[in-house]
Amino acid sequence: MKRQKDVQQPFIYITLFRSKDKVVLSLKMLLIRLKITKTAELEQPTSAQIVASIDDLLIEILLCLPIRSLLCFKTVSKRWLSLITNPQFSVLRHPYPNPAIGLFLPSTSVSSKPEFDYVHFDSQNPIKPPFKELKFTKDPSGISILQSCNGLLLCSSSRWRQAKRNYYVYNPTTKHYTALPKSVLGTENSKIHAISLAFDPAKSPHYKVVCVRDSVSSPQHYQIEIYSSETGPWRFSGGPFIADVNFYNGIYWNGSIHWISTSGNLTSLCYNLDLESLGVMPMPPLPDDQETTITYFGESCDHLHLIKISYPRVRFDVYEMKRDYSEWFVKYKVDLEHLATPFPSMINSYLDPDELHYYDFTMSSLVRGRREEDAFLVLAISSDCKSLRYNLLSKTYEKLHDDEGADEQFYFFGAAGAFEYIESLCCV
Repeated sequence: MKRQKDVQQPFIYITLFRSKDKVVLSLKMLLIRLKITKTAELEQPTSAQIVASIDDLLIEILLCLPIRSLLCFKTVSKRWLSLITNPQFSVLRHPYPNPAIGLFLPSTSVSSKPEFDYVHFDSQNPIKPPFKELKFTKDPSGISILQSCNGLLLCSSSRWRQAKRNYYVYNPTTKHYTALPKSVLGTENSKIHAISLAFDPAKSPHYKVVCVRDSVSSPQHYQIEIYSSETGPWRFSGGPFIADVNFYNGIYWNGSIHWISTSGNLTSLCYNLDLESLGVMPMPPLPDDQETTITYFGESCDHLHLIKISYPRVRFDVYEMKRDYSEWFVKYKVDLEHLATPFPSMINSYLDPDELHYYDFTMSSLVRGRREEDAFLVLAISSDCKSLRYNLLSKTYEKLHDDEGADEQFYFFGAAGAFEYIESLCCV
């Protein structure tokens, strides 16, 4: 009877300890029991040994832990390391879109290599910035971030001549990286216009990289190359094509890379990675009598958003694309005029109120969470070096960063210069 009671005890741990902190505590107690058992060299297996010997049960416990704890528990044994680093475990760990917890922003500090500042979204529980400078490999020109996609960063060496650049995929959580092989069209006569990362850990542990560059065979045309971490080298995809979009800010959503034009006549282009085909998506209507600019285009938690600004700049709609690409619909209606009272510096008083840039702020990111009420904008007031979290439903705000001694240009980066930090165990 005593042995039966021991066997059931771990299941009591799993039932009672609901919060992540208590799961970590119970797992540490399990490790202590294992150590005591090994020291005593007991003949009969204890409850701790039984739990630790059943992979399925141990995986269920590990899946409840925060990622930072999992990184520590990888050192327990080779078996635990194997379980936690298994690509299938990463897929199970992210069955739903994982919300971002912070932003990487290019720093304007004087340095020979690119540096980054970090803004954490939870001001009550700050963490140590993951990095100031990317040093995962020795690149003499330093390393820049090109894109963030579901926990992985697409990076490149900071060289002016694009044909000589090196490209990397980096996981800032695990600190692991891979260097991408040289392109098929690695030539001075074929300029790279865009390189975009496509990664969805809920679907696959593998990622793809899409490169848009000049066509060698057809002047003034583009050509797509694609690289897969599963199948290997770069290869051509489709034939030469013509497009009128901004290739710099490619967004991965719904199995496709999306590009849009950000001014003038709004146009779009999307590349479906499964079908390897190009297409277009509808764009929101533009008013005929007002100057309009796209100030945000991005994805968060499997939702594609677009914000277009006209007069007055503090009142605008946030659009979301339907999954079948049938239309953009208004997801949120935003009015930021009341923020001018607590933050008067967001007004450029030397300008006429009718001018587009009378209100001085930048939208760095739109972040969705697991709950509808978790959605918020990250706003930057460059003149005050302040970063705000503005809840899109409650209309409340809180300061995320306040550095009065910082360079005033520091936060003048839009969405294209801000990169989300999403914790992930995925392999590269």
